[in-house]
Amino acid sequence: MSSKLRNLIKAFGHALNGWKRGLKERNLKIHLVAAIFVLFASLLLKISTTEFIIILILIALVISAELFNTAIEDVCNTLTISLKLQYGETTIPRDVAAGAVLIIASIATLVGLIVFIPKLLTLL
Repeated sequence: MSSKLRNLIKAFGHALNGWKRGLKERNLKIHLVAAIFVLFASLLLKISTTEFIIILILIALVISAELFNTAIEDVCNTLTISLKLQYGETTIPRDVAAGAVLIIASIATLVGLIVFIPKLLTLL
């Protein structure tokens, strides 16, 4: 096996470790449950291909943002311990990362409402 292939396999292993770490977070679990619900609703309500692609992109953005947030939290925790900082000294990056997740999740929710409400109203 070439060293390039071995490095690629290692890189995928690191990415899977990141997923495992992320899955320990309550908020990521909530986002994944919501994503499964939205995907199921997408199929059930037969949204258009374009709408489905937009939904998939938004799901990826929300989950990615949550993973970035987790990474920032972990870096802040490590710095707090290794530099003997107070928790309050690392709140700005924590809050900014959480704010980014909030923005993306809010927009994803708004887009979901725009896509799904008309479909649900036709069922009534």
